[in-house]
Amino acid sequence: MTSKRRMGPQDSATSNALLDATERVLREEGYAAATSRRIAQEAGVKQQLVYYYFRTMDELLVATFTRRTQRALARLEQDLAVDRPIQALWQHLVSIVDARLVFEFVALANHNEGIRKEVARFVTESRRIEAAAIARQFGEEGRDTGPITPSAVAFLMYCVSLLLRREAATGITEGHDDVLALIDWALKR
Repeated sequence: MTSKRRMGPQDSATSNALLDATERVLREEGYAAATSRRIAQEAGVKQQLVYYYFRTMDELLVATFTRRTQRALARLEQDLAVDRPIQALWQHLVSIVDARLVFEFVALANHNEGIRKEVARFVTESRRIEAAAIARQFGEEGRDTGPITPSAVAFLMYCVSLLLRREAATGITEGHDDVLALIDWALKR
């Protein structure tokens, strides 16, 4: 008979402090530093509490990512519920300021199946929301976009914004102003 271990409440102040601490450690020190000891220290709790609230470190990492993505999807839907969602989407994509944390989760996805599944779920759902908003604007404006589908626009906007953020996070900005001006020009048409 397997005994069920008692777990702490998942939306308690302590579990949220552990999730917040995990984000800070990932952002500031990288995923290699995301140990139960370091996260507990950052949260100001005893290391044993990490495993009281989360069965494993993988569970803690997935919960941290899932909480972020749930918030991001809610914000995305809110941001795109406007008259010109394509322009709002671009502003949403380029205003994501936590590039370091995003890149740490992407790096973790290479090694963690749970994170990889959550990344795929999040990107698929956000892309669906983005494409629906783009399709709505295309339809309202009566645009003949030829082979340019809403999904293709969503994908390209995401790729450009991601590369801009990735390069900026490493100190590369050459050509960025030109790309931003080009996108601004295109969005006005």
